[in-house]
Amino acid sequence: MLERGLAGADFDEQSGVAIVDRTKTAGDAVAPAHGGTAELVHRFCDFGAGVREVTARVAGEGTVELSLDGGPVLATLTLDTPTDGPYAYTDLTAGLVADGVHDVRLRLRGPLRLAHVGFSG
Repeated sequence: MLERGLAGADFDEQSGVAIVDRTKTAGDAVAPAHGGTAELVHRFCDFGAGVREVTARVAGEGTVELSLDGGPVLATLTLDTPTDGPYAYTDLTAGLVADGVHDVRLRLRGPLRLAHVGFSG
């Protein structure tokens, strides 16, 4: 988990998600279908001895909310100013304290693309 993070399109369950191109030439990202709200679940994510930060690589405009095991939102990453286009990714970072194995739930709100979520300790 700490080394590779989560690819946006490498989910176990989803609701309201569209798979979109990450760049003009390669890769996949995810976005809410029709610019609304989408939910991704990544099962059995092992945070090991612990993490203290989450980083989401996104393009567009909107919010990514992260929760564990169906619990409350633990991190909110908001891109208030739109990026220069659908392939102009930027990194958003927030605090997140987690250890052990959890299901990671990501809720996407607004017209944004999510390419990757990383964790650091």
